[in-house]
Amino acid sequence: MSTQSSRSRRDFLQKLTSVVGGTTAIVATSGMVQAAPSETPESIEEKPTSKGYQRTKHVDTYYHLAEF
Repeated sequence: MSTQSSRSRRDFLQKLTSVVGGTTAIVATSGMVQAAPSETPESIEEKPTSKGYQRTKHVDTYYHLAEF
């Protein structure tokens, strides 16, 4: 029975150290990583003017083949 007890205790301690080690690694690196502020290009800020819906030969062909 002592073998069973010591084996489960070892497994518990191994799992505990891996969790504590992983948590420590995450905490240690979280202070180092910082995202840089994003910069939007000027071309994205200006919205292009839309010509709106245009009925073309391609659109007419689609409507003809779709058979509404």
